[in-house]
Amino acid sequence: MTKLGMVESRVNEVNQFIIYLYHLLIIDMDENVETEINLSKELFLIDSSVSLDKMKLLLEQYKIYVDTMEKLVARRQTSHSIFLTANASLITVAAFALKNLESPTSLISLGAILAVAIAGIMLDLTWRKLSRHYGLMNTAKFKVIHALERQLPAAVFWAEWKVLEKEKYQSMAKIEAAIPQIFIAFYLILVLVAVLIRVYQ
Repeated sequence: MTKLGMVESRVNEVNQFIIYLYHLLIIDMDENVETEINLSKELFLIDSSVSLDKMKLLLEQYKIYVDTMEKLVARRQTSHSIFLTANASLITVAAFALKNLESPTSLISLGAILAVAIAGIMLDLTWRKLSRHYGLMNTAKFKVIHALERQLPAAVFWAEWKVLEKEKYQSMAKIEAAIPQIFIAFYLILVLVAVLIRVYQ
């Protein structure tokens, strides 16, 4: 092989090595940037056929609708606070009655515990139903907001939801639905304990 041929061979080897390194870097960049690229696709869903005047009107409607969603969330939180306070009050009464089960008025205490348990279970069944209602309304509002965002320059709520989905986000609605069930189980156990104390005292 001539010197010129050897030089060309070496140049080709170097070029192949550079191409190899380039591909490695591109793959790493793709892995690191893939989330950002996908997020951009989800975030910017603007429909080019929407006129500027129509977009301004949609933006005003969007603001009003987002405000109604925030008010719904506030009502939901207030509702949960009321139910938690009511349950705390019932548990306080039940604890007081439980202490008096060994007294001469134990039948009255047992009756009070049964009344508290029934009231608590009814209260928490209502709470669970209301939580489901708020959950459905919240889901519906998000769907409408997403539909509006498709006509706006950026779909911020939709993009946020996509990020949370990738992080395996657990919806607060599921957690909120579990709380009334825990209280219901507590009241049933309370009745069982009260009856056992009464029988074996």
